[in-house]
Parts: sequence; structure tokens; C-alpha cells
Amino acid sequence: MFSVIVFSLEFNAQTAESYLKTACSLDSSGKYDKAISAYDKAIKLKPDYAEAYNGRGICKLKRADSEKSSGMSVSDQKEEHRKAMKDITHAIELKPDYAEAYFNRSILKSDLEDSRGEMQDLTKSIELRPAYPEAYNRRGLARGRLGDRSGEIADYTKAIELKPNYGEAYHNRAHAKYLMGNKEGACLDFSKSGEYDYFKSYDDIKDMCK
Repeated sequence: MFSVIVFSLEFNAQTAESYLKTACSLDSSGKYDKAISAYDKAIKLKPDYAEAYNGRGICKLKRADSEKSSGMSVSDQKEEHRKAMKDITHAIELKPDYAEAYFNRSILKSDLEDSRGEMQDLTKSIELRPAYPEAYNRRGLARGRLGDRSGEIADYTKAIELKPNYGEAYHNRAHAKYLMGNKEGACLDFSKSGEYDYFKSYDDIKDMCK
């Protein structure tokens, strides 16, 4: 009897994994409704599947953002954000050391204009995964919104140290330097950002580096 139960659990876990892979593929293709359905199936088979809750949460956020331009009401957007927050928070409850889930929840908090909560989640994400350039970059943006320019620049600099070809981090650091009156440093960073395929920096060069 025991061996049968173990086999059944392993089979369900493997099936849940296959649904998660399907969901991630559909999510990447922008097929959010179908992706969410696949995440649902993974969770039904494996109720403590933190990765599936995290994926479903961020997928709901993407769906809400994609439907803003197609007439989704503000109340429906807020409801979708609430559901996404619930999923990602549950992923963290199931797996407290889940750095990516903290990072994803910070995106939601940013959308809700909760910069302090965003920064708190990003700091936790970095504690759990110190070599996380994307988290440093996002935390820099949060620090900037709170007026901490020196901390903002320090985070972008750390992101670049971890990922030397990080064009977006160069771009963000350039803006922070410009706001602090360091035009020369800003323009050098805009140029470096463009070299790493972040081409919107060339528009900033035209406007800010004359």
C-alpha cells in the first residue's frame, strides 16, 4: 500500500511539472488565459507548488497589463492585481526563501505605488540571492522614487558589477546622475547603455547631452 501511495504522489508531481512547463511556454507566448488554466491544473495536482503559484500570479499581472489598452475597467484591473498579489504571497508562504517571488511581488507593489513595500521585497530578494542584478536595478528605481539618489546610484552600480552588459542599469544610472547634476557622467552612461542594445538611451543623448 505504501509503495502505491508513493508512486501516485510521484506521478502527480511529475504531471504537475509538465503542466508548469506548458504554462510557462504559453505565458511566454502571450497566451495568458491558457497559461493560467495550465497553472491551475498544476496547482490542483500539487497544492503546495510554490513555483506554480508564483507563475500564475505574474501571469495574471501580465494579463491585466495587456488588457488595459483593450478596455479592461479600473475595477477589473484592481481585482486582477489583488488575485496576483494573493498568488505570489502564497508562493512566498510555501517557500520563504523564494527570491524570485519576492522580486515578482515587488513589481506588483510598484504598480500599486508602494515604493517602500517594493524596496522591502527587493531587499529580501537580494538577501536570498546576493548575485541578482535585476533586483538591484529595480531597487535602484524604488530608491529613486523615494528621493535616495546616492542609494539609487549604488544599486545600479552593483547591478552593473554583477552584469557588465546591463544596458538598462546604465540607462537608469545615467538618469540618476543627470538629476544629481553630473551631466558628464550621465552622458557617458547613456552612451554605454546604447552600446549594450538599450537604444532608447540615444534619444536621451540627443535631448540631454548637447
